[in-house]
Amino acid sequence: MDNCVFEAKITTLPPSVNKMYVHTKWGPRPSAAMKKFKAKAAAELIKQISFDMEPLDKNSPYRLSLEFYLPALVNKSWPGKAKTKYKRRDVSNLVKVVEDVLSRCLGIDDSCFLEEELKKLDGGACGFVGIEIKIYKL
Repeated sequence: MDNCVFEAKITTLPPSVNKMYVHTKWGPRPSAAMKKFKAKAAAELIKQISFDMEPLDKNSPYRLSLEFYLPALVNKSWPGKAKTKYKRRDVSNLVKVVEDVLSRCLGIDDSCFLEEELKKLDGGACGFVGIEIKIYKL
Protein backbone atom coordinates (compact mmCIF):
# COMPACT_ATOMS: atom_id res chain seq x y z
CA MET A 1 0.00 0.00 0.00
CA ASP A 2 1.48 3.33 -1.08
CA ASN A 3 0.91 6.11 1.45
CA CYS A 4 3.00 8.74 -0.35
CA VAL A 5 1.68 12.15 0.71
CA PHE A 6 4.35 14.36 -0.89
CA GLU A 7 6.89 14.07 -3.71
CA ALA A 8 9.35 16.66 -4.95
CA LYS A 9 12.72 17.20 -6.59
CA ILE A 10 15.40 19.71 -5.71
CA THR A 11 17.87 20.37 -8.53
CA THR A 12 20.78 21.24 -6.30
CA LEU A 13 22.73 19.60 -3.48
CA PRO A 14 23.59 21.03 -0.07
CA PRO A 15 27.18 22.16 0.43
CA SER A 16 29.54 19.71 2.06
CA VAL A 17 29.56 19.71 5.86
CA ASN A 18 32.86 21.60 5.84
CA LYS A 19 31.20 24.41 3.86
CA MET A 20 27.86 24.59 5.70
CA TYR A 21 29.05 26.81 8.53
CA VAL A 22 31.56 29.54 9.17
CA HIS A 23 33.08 29.81 12.60
CA THR A 24 32.95 33.23 14.22
CA LYS A 25 33.79 34.49 17.69
CA TRP A 26 30.06 34.09 18.44
CA GLY A 27 30.07 30.46 17.35
CA PRO A 28 29.18 28.69 14.11
CA ARG A 29 26.90 30.52 11.68
CA PRO A 30 25.35 29.32 8.40
CA SER A 31 27.66 30.02 5.48
CA ALA A 32 26.67 31.89 2.33
CA ALA A 33 26.63 28.51 0.51
CA MET A 34 24.22 27.09 3.10
CA LYS A 35 21.92 30.12 2.89
CA LYS A 36 21.95 29.95 -0.92
CA PHE A 37 21.08 26.22 -0.88
CA LYS A 38 18.21 26.72 1.59
CA ALA A 39 16.75 29.61 -0.42
CA LYS A 40 16.93 27.75 -3.76
CA ALA A 41 15.64 24.48 -2.28
CA ALA A 42 12.72 26.24 -0.56
CA ALA A 43 11.80 28.09 -3.77
CA GLU A 44 11.79 24.81 -5.73
CA LEU A 45 9.78 22.98 -3.06
CA ILE A 46 7.15 25.70 -2.78
CA LYS A 47 6.51 25.47 -6.54
CA GLN A 48 5.83 21.74 -6.14
CA ILE A 49 3.26 22.05 -3.35
CA SER A 50 -0.16 21.64 -4.89
CA PHE A 51 -3.08 23.78 -3.76
CA ASP A 52 -5.12 20.56 -3.88
CA MET A 53 -2.71 18.84 -1.52
CA GLU A 54 -4.02 17.98 1.92
CA PRO A 55 -1.80 19.75 4.50
CA LEU A 56 0.47 17.39 6.39
CA ASP A 57 -0.61 16.73 9.95
CA LYS A 58 2.02 18.02 12.36
CA ASN A 59 1.09 15.27 14.83
CA SER A 60 1.27 12.31 12.41
CA PRO A 61 4.26 10.02 11.90
CA TYR A 62 6.01 10.03 8.52
CA ARG A 63 8.77 8.19 6.68
CA LEU A 64 11.14 10.44 4.76
CA SER A 65 12.84 9.03 1.66
CA LEU A 66 15.75 11.02 0.25
CA GLU A 67 17.64 9.99 -2.87
CA PHE A 68 20.79 12.04 -3.38
CA TYR A 69 21.91 12.06 -7.01
CA LEU A 70 25.57 13.08 -6.93
CA PRO A 71 27.45 14.38 -10.00
CA ALA A 72 29.63 11.25 -9.84
CA LEU A 73 29.50 8.25 -7.55
CA VAL A 74 32.73 6.47 -8.47
CA ASN A 75 36.25 7.92 -8.38
CA LYS A 76 37.59 8.01 -11.95
CA SER A 77 41.12 7.15 -10.83
CA TRP A 78 40.09 3.97 -9.06
CA PRO A 79 41.76 1.52 -9.02
CA GLY A 80 45.00 3.41 -9.08
CA LYS A 81 45.42 6.82 -7.46
CA ALA A 82 42.11 6.88 -5.59
CA LYS A 83 42.14 4.95 -2.32
CA THR A 84 38.45 4.09 -2.50
CA LYS A 85 36.07 3.23 -5.32
CA TYR A 86 33.31 5.60 -4.23
CA LYS A 87 33.42 9.36 -3.76
CA ARG A 88 33.64 10.44 -0.14
CA ARG A 89 30.46 12.54 -0.17
CA ASP A 90 28.64 11.42 2.97
CA VAL A 91 24.87 11.80 2.51
CA SER A 92 24.07 11.23 6.19
CA ASN A 93 25.60 14.65 6.89
CA LEU A 94 23.24 16.29 4.37
CA VAL A 95 19.96 15.09 5.86
CA LYS A 96 19.45 17.73 8.56
CA VAL A 97 19.55 20.70 6.20
CA VAL A 98 17.02 19.02 3.88
CA GLU A 99 14.76 18.21 6.85
CA ASP A 100 14.90 21.85 7.92
CA VAL A 101 13.88 23.11 4.47
CA LEU A 102 11.06 20.56 4.24
CA SER A 103 9.78 21.43 7.70
CA ARG A 104 9.70 25.13 6.91
CA CYS A 105 7.96 24.67 3.55
CA LEU A 106 5.45 22.01 4.65
CA GLY A 107 4.63 23.41 8.08
CA ILE A 108 5.59 20.32 10.10
CA ASP A 109 8.40 19.70 12.56
CA ASP A 110 11.12 17.32 11.46
CA SER A 111 10.47 15.32 14.63
CA CYS A 112 7.53 13.81 12.67
CA PHE A 113 10.01 11.87 10.53
CA LEU A 114 10.09 8.65 12.52
CA GLU A 115 11.69 6.66 9.70
CA GLU A 116 14.23 7.77 7.12
CA GLU A 117 15.53 6.09 4.00
CA LEU A 118 18.67 7.45 2.31
CA LYS A 119 20.23 6.56 -1.01
CA LYS A 120 23.34 7.84 -2.73
CA LEU A 121 23.05 7.47 -6.52
CA ASP A 122 25.06 8.34 -9.62
CA GLY A 123 23.44 11.44 -11.08
CA GLY A 124 25.93 11.59 -13.93
CA ALA A 125 24.70 8.23 -15.21
CA CYS A 126 21.03 9.26 -15.23
CA GLY A 127 21.33 12.95 -16.12
CA PHE A 128 19.96 14.39 -12.87
CA VAL A 129 21.92 15.98 -10.02
CA GLY A 130 19.90 16.85 -6.95
CA ILE A 131 17.53 15.26 -4.46
CA GLU A 132 14.35 13.27 -4.94
CA ILE A 133 12.09 13.51 -1.92
CA LYS A 134 9.13 11.36 -0.91
CA ILE A 135 7.19 11.53 2.32
CA TYR A 136 4.96 8.64 3.37
CA LYS A 137 2.38 8.63 6.13
CA LEU A 138 2.96 5.73 8.52
